[in-house]
Amino acid sequence: MGYFIDLVIIGLSIGMVYALVALGLSLIYSGLDIVHFAHGEIYMIGAFIGLMLFRHLGIGYVPTLLLAVVLTGIVGVLIERVFYRRLTSTGGGYTVAGMGMIIAGFGMSIVLQNVAYLIWGPKALPFPVPYGRPVEIGNLALPMSYVWIVATALILMFVLNLLLKKTMIGLAIRAVAHNKDIAYLSGVNVPLMISLIFGIGCALGAAAGVLIGPINYVQVLMGLSVLIKAFAAAVVGGFGSLPGAVLGGVLVGVIESLGAGYVSGTYKDTYAFVLLIFVLMVKPSGILGVEAKVKA
Repeated sequence: MGYFIDLVIIGLSIGMVYALVALGLSLIYSGLDIVHFAHGEIYMIGAFIGLMLFRHLGIGYVPTLLLAVVLTGIVGVLIERVFYRRLTSTGGGYTVAGMGMIIAGFGMSIVLQNVAYLIWGPKALPFPVPYGRPVEIGNLALPMSYVWIVATALILMFVLNLLLKKTMIGLAIRAVAHNKDIAYLSGVNVPLMISLIFGIGCALGAAAGVLIGPINYVQVLMGLSVLIKAFAAAVVGGFGSLPGAVLGGVLVGVIESLGAGYVSGTYKDTYAFVLLIFVLMVKPSGILGVEAKVKA
């Protein structure tokens, strides 16, 4: 029983990382109607920014996390405004260029990887954070790194929920996600909201990168596997659904951990897709997804 609980705790902590990246993917999808295939590289860039801040400024882990989130969010806004906007904006409204945006996402992924290679090199870098002693609950000792991941992820999700549900900016974001043309006619600055949505999505990816960095090494190719798992999590939960992204991330993390513990760690990367296939067979729109009704 203790071994099972350990695996669930590990899966929950890793699942929270997947959930943050999936949240960013779903948020960007709801705002731009695209799947951002460079989001794994945003996660990687955020981890490197956090590592550099922690090493060279000598600030604490919490300020490092917050500053890395803000800086990566700004990078995301710049990427959207300088590159993606030229493919999506037409006149006063905001439309999507379809396949062009998908190709641009792949291209941005390659560009960011090569920029990271030039700046930080190909070697995996350690991110040493002194977390402190494990938290003991009865006979169970929880590593502080896992506690940090779960607690921080929950706080970020709570803050995002407050932003979207309790503020005027959140109302404008939800209006843009629902219908850009109607939002524009209602006086919402749609391009500004699109940039904000993209920046928040990138900031969530950066938070995940900084949280996982002290457990794993920070390296240029770290975003690829996380993007695939986060994409699976978003689809499992219902693509475009923010609560679904969280649920999907947790499920993918726990299933992956249990599979690695009880079946084989060799196939660790396949368990997420077994779950994905099963969920799509039962409910093609995802667990919390909404079936799209097509009118004749």
